[in-house]
Amino acid sequence: MPHATREWEPASPDQLLRLLRLRPRAGSKKKLRQIDLAALVGVETRTLQLWESGERLPNPDNLQRLISVLLAEHLLLPGEEEQEARRLWETVAQAYEERPGTYRRYPLFDERWFCHLLQEATHALVAEDGPHQETYAGKSGERTGSGIPYTPTNLRPHPTAFIGRGPDLAEIKQFLVNTQFVTLTGTGGCGKTRLAQRVGEDMREQYADGVWLVELATLTDAALLPDLIATTLALREQPGQTLLETLVAVLQHRRMLLILDNCEHLVEACAGIAEHLHASCPELSLLITSREALNVVGETVWQVAPLAVPARSLQSVTAAQIRHTEAVQLFLACARLLLPHVELTDQNAPAIASICQHLDGIPLALELAAARMNLLSLEQLAERLEDRFHLLTSGRRTALPRHQTLRATLDWSYESLSQKEQRLFRRLSVFAGGCTLEAMEAICAWPATETKPAEMTIEPEEVLDLLAQLVNKSLVQTLSAHSEASPHTLRYRLLETMKHYGQEQLEAWAGKPTQEQFLLQERHAWYYLSLVEQADRYLRSSARETWLVQLRAEQENLRTALAWSLTSQGDLEVGIRIAGVLYWFWLHEGAWSEGRTWLEQLLARVPHHAGSIPLARAVHGLSVLVWVQGERQLAEHLARKAVALARRSEDDAMVATALRLLVQVELSQGEQKTAREFAEESVRLARKQGDHWNLASSLRVLGTVLQTQGDYLQAEQIYQESLRGFEETEDHWEQTGPMRNLGHLAWMQGEYELATRFYTRSIVLCQGMRGTWFLTRSLEGLARVVCAQGDFPRAATLLAAAEKQRTSLGAVVLPTEHANYDDTIYFLHASLSSQAFEEAWHLGSSMSREQSMVYALGGDSGSLSKRPLR
Repeated sequence: MPHATREWEPASPDQLLRLLRLRPRAGSKKKLRQIDLAALVGVETRTLQLWESGERLPNPDNLQRLISVLLAEHLLLPGEEEQEARRLWETVAQAYEERPGTYRRYPLFDERWFCHLLQEATHALVAEDGPHQETYAGKSGERTGSGIPYTPTNLRPHPTAFIGRGPDLAEIKQFLVNTQFVTLTGTGGCGKTRLAQRVGEDMREQYADGVWLVELATLTDAALLPDLIATTLALREQPGQTLLETLVAVLQHRRMLLILDNCEHLVEACAGIAEHLHASCPELSLLITSREALNVVGETVWQVAPLAVPARSLQSVTAAQIRHTEAVQLFLACARLLLPHVELTDQNAPAIASICQHLDGIPLALELAAARMNLLSLEQLAERLEDRFHLLTSGRRTALPRHQTLRATLDWSYESLSQKEQRLFRRLSVFAGGCTLEAMEAICAWPATETKPAEMTIEPEEVLDLLAQLVNKSLVQTLSAHSEASPHTLRYRLLETMKHYGQEQLEAWAGKPTQEQFLLQERHAWYYLSLVEQADRYLRSSARETWLVQLRAEQENLRTALAWSLTSQGDLEVGIRIAGVLYWFWLHEGAWSEGRTWLEQLLARVPHHAGSIPLARAVHGLSVLVWVQGERQLAEHLARKAVALARRSEDDAMVATALRLLVQVELSQGEQKTAREFAEESVRLARKQGDHWNLASSLRVLGTVLQTQGDYLQAEQIYQESLRGFEETEDHWEQTGPMRNLGHLAWMQGEYELATRFYTRSIVLCQGMRGTWFLTRSLEGLARVVCAQGDFPRAATLLAAAEKQRTSLGAVVLPTEHANYDDTIYFLHASLSSQAFEEAWHLGSSMSREQSMVYALGGDSGSLSKRPLR
């Protein structure tokens, strides 16, 4: 063979590369094709063509892999391997640095790296004639020619620091120690590769024979998988053995970590090799990254979640609140690669939080967003993320094609699905905040009928299997069955980015929103209407809390259904019926303003002459929410309208319900006679219906009228009957109402100890409630009793705590309670110095809901709740 210096007379990188590739290989007459070399290096064929045409230069990482392959394929001259490798490297480096606009130096040739590479290639040659195949890495504890202990690896430095995931890292490493076979799954761009590399970096010292990354993303031929693994490990196929047999023969004696990255497009091939290696090589650990699990024996699957994002519940976002959030840290790190002086401040914190929330903490999306920082301000970037698929299109040129844009990442995942999997995926975009399997089956499964084309069909019994595929392929997230929102039932959801993509696919498939999209939205709204109407039967019983948990979990879906009912293609009646039930939910959850907004929007579209029971209920719901917000005149107008609608519908139960608020209105205006007539009619109608809960509620307002008229004895009897009614229905929440009334009655008669027991018992029951409305009234009542007993600072503190809770609801003191409230405040100002009053008031106003209850109960709610009330 000619000498290298004569053969290498051309000096350009493209000529040298073609020369090396076209050299005859030992034992083979075939020259290496571009497609074969590209697959072995781990790049696309087009990339290699650009290198050989001189249009591009390999980056340092690719050049190292290229030299490794050339050495393994015996394309470097024996005895002159280092000289030829160095010549190729320095030629590429010189061409790179001579290009105009280049500001960085190309790295120097790494002698230590090549020394180790050559050493292992030598081991491979020696092993061909012996029974003990010492191919690949030297034995544990071997040293390189330089005498320095060396743990072999091909892991490369990353441009940004690794962010967060501390608990994940610890658990994954422990699983690797315990099982030696872990697959990291997750949606495209969620950081699986980066996490796997960090695990490998952290565990290098535990693997004497190395940590090796096999990059499969560009490999399209599954048959070449063993070749790529062997090339990465500098192995050659041995005579009389398949390459897989050679891999097993070598690796069964090695303590190493093998990382197979991006396996999703070669799942079957990767599953077969991984299962075989795991079973045959006791010291080998496998770490796999894939959008779906391999589903083989011995595999431990770890779902890689997106990075944590700032809490959406934050009212005002500051730098201190989000500084340590993982998504924020990564976004800033990526932004600083482009704009080194970017800092997190209180001024830009809201925009950065919004960006991270919109992008679900997906690392790829955050990186792409940061790449736009040279064109858009943070505020502009946050505003434009509704159109995220057009905005996030400037990925790194060296990234995989499917990682260069957010859309490309999702396109790749979507196109890998079967037609029915695609169908279910895009239909899942109709849900907001997740859904249950039951909801999915009811809304997304469309059995074959004459009215729907076959391409829209999903049979109900197919949904579970299709869902399993979407979960396995990391397109759908499974939410814990142990969360407050879903304590007994698993929920499933799409990340917001996935949801937007699914909606795009739905619109693209349907062609126009009158087809699949319209039918889907309609089914969604009717399903959640049936859910709230089912819940309505239990919201006034001991099963209330169970149903409240479900309604809380479905709030986003309920909002979506209400919003659809208000559109031109929606069904207004559906919205009226949903809101007519939900007003009670909004009232007791403290979401008064939200409930009022929905009801006002819905009722504004109803014709003036319309009448129905759902309409009467919706008007009544709005009247109650307006009343507790202190708008007396509007509440009166709505209450009278609700009674009239209920009478017109001849629904006695609804009439009894609507009359109760009208009683409060009449009392606030001093119309005791009319109030009593309405209260007695409400009791009569409720008793006629045989509805214990409705009767208990009507009795309570009658007791209020009797108390106002000075008939304390009869009022107490009526309150006690009301309390027994709520106890019979096991409604612990509503029991607090007559308890407060009895406490107020005892206070008026100077029975302060009894009044204290009633109020504290009602506060104990409030501990199980989400809202603060009942608690506010109980705290105010207890404050009046404490004031009457002479403990003025404590009374002021309780009133301040009540005021804080009421303000958080957007509420005011009810008209019927204004006089007592004003009198108590006046008395406290008269009894305390300004400083003492301010100190006591400040203490109460600084308390959380829970702290105010502990303070009111003296820290011993258990004993107070067990004391007899008489």
